[in-house]
Amino acid sequence: MSEYNLQRTMKSIPLSNVASMIGVSSATVRNWVRAGYLTPAAQVPLCFFEEDAIRLRTKIVSGSLGRLRTRANKASSDSRAIPKEYSKQSESLPVIDAVVDTFKRERLDLGRTMFFAALRLLVLRGEVVRGPGSRIEDFESFHSWKREAIKAELAQWNATFGAVVHNRGYESVYSSFSSYDEDDLLGLLYQSLCNEGRKSDRGSYYTPSSVVDDALRRSGFTGTSFLDPCCGTGSYLLSAAKILNLRPEDIYGVDSDEIAARIARLNLLLAFPSHNAKPQIRCANTLTELATGEIFCDSNDLIGYFDFIATNPPWGAFKNSTTLTAYELGSNSNEAFSLFLIKSLTLLKEGGLLSFVLPQSILRIKTHSQIRKHVLTNAKIVRISQLGRVFTGVFTTAIRLDLIKGKATPEWRVAVDDSKGATSEIEQLRFASNVNYDFDVEVNEDEDQVLKNIYAVDHITLAGNATWALGVVTGDNKKYLFDTAQPGMEPIFRGSDVSPFELQNPQTFIHFIPSLFQQVAKEAIYRAPEKLIYKFISSSLVFAYDNKRSLTLNSANILIPALPGMSTKVALAFLNSLVFQYIYKKCATHKVLRGDLEKLPFPKVSQHECTQIETLVNAILAGIDESARLQELLFQIFQLSASDIKLIRTTMGGR
Repeated sequence: MSEYNLQRTMKSIPLSNVASMIGVSSATVRNWVRAGYLTPAAQVPLCFFEEDAIRLRTKIVSGSLGRLRTRANKASSDSRAIPKEYSKQSESLPVIDAVVDTFKRERLDLGRTMFFAALRLLVLRGEVVRGPGSRIEDFESFHSWKREAIKAELAQWNATFGAVVHNRGYESVYSSFSSYDEDDLLGLLYQSLCNEGRKSDRGSYYTPSSVVDDALRRSGFTGTSFLDPCCGTGSYLLSAAKILNLRPEDIYGVDSDEIAARIARLNLLLAFPSHNAKPQIRCANTLTELATGEIFCDSNDLIGYFDFIATNPPWGAFKNSTTLTAYELGSNSNEAFSLFLIKSLTLLKEGGLLSFVLPQSILRIKTHSQIRKHVLTNAKIVRISQLGRVFTGVFTTAIRLDLIKGKATPEWRVAVDDSKGATSEIEQLRFASNVNYDFDVEVNEDEDQVLKNIYAVDHITLAGNATWALGVVTGDNKKYLFDTAQPGMEPIFRGSDVSPFELQNPQTFIHFIPSLFQQVAKEAIYRAPEKLIYKFISSSLVFAYDNKRSLTLNSANILIPALPGMSTKVALAFLNSLVFQYIYKKCATHKVLRGDLEKLPFPKVSQHECTQIETLVNAILAGIDESARLQELLFQIFQLSASDIKLIRTTMGGR
């Protein structure tokens, strides 16, 4: 049975399986859980009933859930967006916009479009001359090549095309460019022409040049060899050439996208005007084809070879599940960025540097606990920089993780840059001692000491001392929920109806017929004489008391505490306390998960203290504001010092 004691006995499947089944990322599935479209069978670990996942997929495919279909079909979306953050010269953007319009209007081929754009830019750079009056489809009309390496690259690219039917659209693309004012103008164009489906499917969103340059400038690099294992069109490679002052033969790149790899080779050749040899950039899958260790792999010499590896790896599930076995000790998910982290550490020299742009979820989400452990075991974290939202069309916030391959000493300290540019330091050893190896970068040393003081009190937890349940999942809210009560209906509370200590007046009503609904807890839980109802999606803990046997929807979860020597109202006081709010703010996500609630420390209280707390809670429930007195009493029970209390109040906005 699930953790919510649901009246069902069906096969449950993990989060990653659901994401693969529907064709979206794990993060998207979590968003759907928050929105109430999909209900977990269990929260820890997060898993789902297979029947529910199949039902949701069917609805998406049929179009009955339009908003989700938009997201799920992103892999086939034809929408396009110019990644303006990737551009260094705003003057380029109108030209790119015009080319995108031509590309869509004339229904041009992506590869040919990029090929002709590359030819034009090479002419502008003086690398080749176009014969007068010739058609651009006539490759032989381009002559006087300055470098054989560039001619060979373009000839090989041209050979991949069949006969070209003359299309004025390609000539329009070619003629659109009159200058070459970007380091990676071809990359900017390519990203703009690729539809969102292609980018989403590959997890491929190119990194803003400011982020790339900052990573390399702050690296302290003193070696000779550099690799980007997911190089795209070469933004990291160009920065390595410019900032690290490396020779072209010491700059390596790998990408599974053939067009991107071709552009990267051209970019690197243009960055070194006197270089006339094919760059060390190959089209391959780094995880499955590069330095595999297998006997016939021609790149095994790259294992432990590189001084510096930097990249923005793909985000999302890696499509080739057979690869997972090679990395099973380092990752408990099939997230591509985890696998690239593990592989890159094998390619680094001892003492080598690594810099990855990653989703912020790597810091705290339990799914990524094993990759955090792998990092802590094999590397010294130099810096964690919080970047915010840096990619057009991507709502996920990003961080940059900078490492040195090698064992960290007990005193090793990690620099943490917040989103406003302020820097603090944290001992790496603290991460290793955290539950699930959390990288709790939001907590500085003073705050960490307060948390230790809170947990130092003799306490009990809700683990094994509570009944948990999810609210009703109707499967069709429009059909079953009403704004006004009709005969035979009763109130049902949403998350928005939950306030600290008490429920607001109900705004929603329902005929409670459990057999009609998609998912329902045991009715005895809803009808319990006393229970607590809490918001599932919230930036703070919000718990209300219910003794009216009320129903709730799945945005309002149910907790029936059974803490030894502690009544429901006493538990309610602690759950709404500033102390618990402080813990939640510093140690949890914006979802109120059972796993997090089960870690909260409820101090062992005397009967006299219980009576005092209950008296104040009853006054609050009766409309008398005793919250200040209650907070002071709870601070005393936690045995917190004046400085501890001041820091908690300051953190919580002076409350």
